[in-house]
Amino acid sequence: MTNGNKPLEPKVLWYILSFIIPLLGIILGIIYMQKPEPEVKAFGKNCLIAAIVAAVLCILCWIISILVGGVGIPLIS
Repeated sequence: MTNGNKPLEPKVLWYILSFIIPLLGIILGIIYMQKPEPEVKAFGKNCLIAAIVAAVLCILCWIISILVGGVGIPLIS
């Protein structure tokens, strides 16, 4: 799966998984950003960015759903 310190292939699959499962992206980002090679660091940075974007979008959707729909507030009383 790995070639020395090179990132896992195919990269696009790992970017998608980092977006779908933010915890995986954070872990991959931390691991690969500690490597000395610039290409590997860029891979780790991209995984970390994908994970952070996914987490922020999830939080924003949750906040919007609370503001628009309300939590536990019946529409018809």
